[in-house]
Amino acid sequence: MNLVKKFKFGAYALSFATIFAACSDDDDAVTPNPPNNNQGEMTIAAKASYNPDTSGKLAETTTVNSFWVNFKEIELELQEIDDDNDDDWDDNGFYDSDDDIDLQGPFEVDLLSDTPIELVNLEVPNGVYEEIEFEFEKSTDQDSDLFNQSIRMTGEVDGTPFVFWHDFEEEIEIDFEDSSQNITINNDQNTVVINFDLTGIVGAAGSVDLSTALDGNNDGVIVISPEEGEDTDGNQLLAGALKEAIKAQIELMEGDD
Repeated sequence: MNLVKKFKFGAYALSFATIFAACSDDDDAVTPNPPNNNQGEMTIAAKASYNPDTSGKLAETTTVNSFWVNFKEIELELQEIDDDNDDDWDDNGFYDSDDDIDLQGPFEVDLLSDTPIELVNLEVPNGVYEEIEFEFEKSTDQDSDLFNQSIRMTGEVDGTPFVFWHDFEEEIEIDFEDSSQNITINNDQNTVVINFDLTGIVGAAGSVDLSTALDGNNDGVIVISPEEGEDTDGNQLLAGALKEAIKAQIELMEGDD
């Protein structure tokens, strides 16, 4: 199931009660909607990059077939501006750094794809966006393999199928590796990609060695889960290591417009 969501908003069709919200520290303040000529278009996509041809023992013994995530929401954060120019910023109908643009999910997708998976496409006020924040949360879809899980990976280790899943709920903030690089919207179209580097997680030197995973109950499937007391295969510590490795290998990239 690939629940990819697209959203388009006109300048006067912003809904503060649904998926697009401007949240100010001043509860009494109302930020004006930007006029049409003061906004651009942003596409937010995500993917899991994986190179099975990476040399080394881990790459030879481990393959990854799917990588599912569930995001509760995605938040865009504007760059803080000089207080001296704050009045001009508001007079132009722009949102300032006290405002958040929240895109409510859930966004439940298998990110293992040759091309990035588009999550949202929307019109946003002109400005400099310095960071994207998203929140992992357990899926509530009872018909999904991801039900009660926030992340799920499947593949094989030495020919034996494995399933790794975790139910952690956490906010992740990412920006470009180059601290001076930001997302600038100026009446144009921009694409950014949230990239999960799976090669750096299971296929590179110093990554998590899945060859140590156990099939403790001998049912022919290696299950790597955080369930205390229900971890019948004995891989609870490995599940924690994988979760932390995944969090460390998330990066923000420019996409093709």
